Amino acid sequence: MLDDMPAPLVEIDGLRVEFRGETGPIVAVEDVSFSIAPGETVCVVGESGSGKSVTSLSLMRLVEFGGGRIVGGALRFARPDGRMADLSEADDGTMRHIRGNEIGMIFQEPMTSLNPLHTIGKQINEVLRRYGVEFQLSEDSGRTIIRLIDRENGELIRQIPPEEALNAAQRLEEVKGRLFSLEV
Repeated sequence: MLDDMPAPLVEIDGLRVEFRGETGPIVAVEDVSFSIAPGETVCVVGESGSGKSVTSLSLMRLVEFGGGRIVGGALRFARPDGRMADLSEADDGTMRHIRGNEIGMIFQEPMTSLNPLHTIGKQINEVLRRYGVEFQLSEDSGRTIIRLIDRENGELIRQIPPEEALNAAQRLEEVKGRLFSLEV
């Protein structure tokens, strides 16, 4: 019964992404299509260089920051009001709002998603402040200790010791997703 299927949260249809090469465009992704329903887990599997990361980064329009260009297809996403928006056509302001508020990404390698010029604590601090999460950060001999605080009663939820700080950075998007009920 197709009528019993929930409407998809995400529909990627005919995605094509290119990067500029010395002799012309290099096609990184061509004609990728799939959808993700509410509550569904989708694993994108393939060989190294097959376009898994480029496809994922395209949905959030982050591929553009790495020199990629979405040249074809649609990236439809169900907004909280129920309407489907084509993110491939969304303006920068809309995308800034959607990233982190409605869609989050857990990056595979935390060191590539962190700025080496700033402490991990400072970067986590920026993200959590942006979303209004109350927390405490303390520096102990230059090592970051993160304490997540329950917003309602002010009690310590979890202390993350320094040796877990990189794992904490990698899981930051997952925590954000749970705190803010991100759909994707």
